[in-house]
Amino acid sequence: MASLEQSFDVPLHASLHRPLLIFGGERELVLMYAVTVFTFIFAVLTWWATALGVALWMTGQWGLARAAVFDPQLSRTGLRALRYRKAYRAYATPFARLKEWK
Repeated sequence: MASLEQSFDVPLHASLHRPLLIFGGERELVLMYAVTVFTFIFAVLTWWATALGVALWMTGQWGLARAAVFDPQLSRTGLRALRYRKAYRAYATPFARLKEWK
């Protein structure tokens, strides 16, 4: 009979618990942003639109990568925080009234 103190090791592949990132940013946001920028470039089709599109892509991708460093699932958690903003007010003060729970 096996003892209860015996440990079991279960290997987990890294893809099961890592967030989906592309170029350091959240996958869905990066793909949506890339489609938007490339649509702008190919719709206008001039040299200044290409330069502006590349500049927008670089700055936007940098911003998405910085946001993913802060929270890899920022779009989901941010939307949820906006939805619950009225229920959970982020106001802290030492002079707040105490709530009585009944």
